[in-house]
Amino acid sequence: MKALKIYSIISTIAVLILSVSLYNTTKNYNKTQNEFDKTKKEYKETEEVLQQCSDRYYKAIGK
Repeated sequence: MKALKIYSIISTIAVLILSVSLYNTTKNYNKTQNEFDKTKKEYKETEEVLQQCSDRYYKAIGK
């Protein structure tokens, strides 16, 4: 019976450690995903600005 209690305690601790580690992994994944979305948005905005500059440049050359 004593061995069963020890195994029960060890398994409970293992489950808690795995739960905390899974929570932290999920939290870090969400943070990384938000940073990726922000970078993607900035890239798209930069691309639009460059396209506008390109259009203005070619209009100026055409005059």
